Amino acid sequence: MDAMDVESDFKKSRAFLLTYSTLLLLLWYFSVDLRAFSFLGVSIGIRDNVQNVNLVAALGDLYLLIRFFQKSPRGCFKPNDGMISVFESTLKSIVPHAYVKRLTAAMYKAAGIVGDDIKLLNIHKRVTMGHQISDNSSSILRYVYYRNPELAMRTELSIDISFSYNVDKKEHLHILRNELIVPNIFLVRICQLYTLIKGSFITSWFTDYILPVLYALLAIALFMNTWWQRNSIDYVVFKNSFNQLLISL
Repeated sequence: MDAMDVESDFKKSRAFLLTYSTLLLLLWYFSVDLRAFSFLGVSIGIRDNVQNVNLVAALGDLYLLIRFFQKSPRGCFKPNDGMISVFESTLKSIVPHAYVKRLTAAMYKAAGIVGDDIKLLNIHKRVTMGHQISDNSSSILRYVYYRNPELAMRTELSIDISFSYNVDKKEHLHILRNELIVPNIFLVRICQLYTLIKGSFITSWFTDYILPVLYALLAIALFMNTWWQRNSIDYVVFKNSFNQLLISL
């Protein structure tokens, strides 16, 4: 099967899943009675096992969800290059601000000056990642064991700063090169969360692969909950009736 056939099968399975899940959500929201419905113009009434109709409907959606997973392209649930690019740009933007004190101290040390004696004039920075995440098949958004040095190196940033300053009314220029920073794990998590939110709007990865799964799981959970509540009520009514019968005897 070629790539076009795989893509076509995936789009069909996604369309079926979204359509059926939307139907279930509409039926749940409007409290439609599933004991009687019309199929192809023919009215159909359910007589037996009425209490399990919601369970059967949920199982149907579960089947379509499984088919969706089966037809999904390999690796599609990993954040794509667009999502990883958002993460990289976010990390590059936030880290210099989060570590401004450390960078300032490194600038003073590199220039051999004391902060109280100078006045900074112009600052230009260039932030690069020594290990480009987008070139690695294992995404930064998936790793867990951050304390592993090799994994932590994935977020290492190299910062070059050119700055000018005044000392005794004389302007000087200096360049700080290759200041390496491995961001704190909490800062990385914040960037990951921001990436998932922003990337969901500016890339198609979330709506193509993640949203259909969440959508189907929501519909399944609501129908399973409805089925459970109705059967629990029936069980309680039966138990109370049986207890009353025992008392009367």
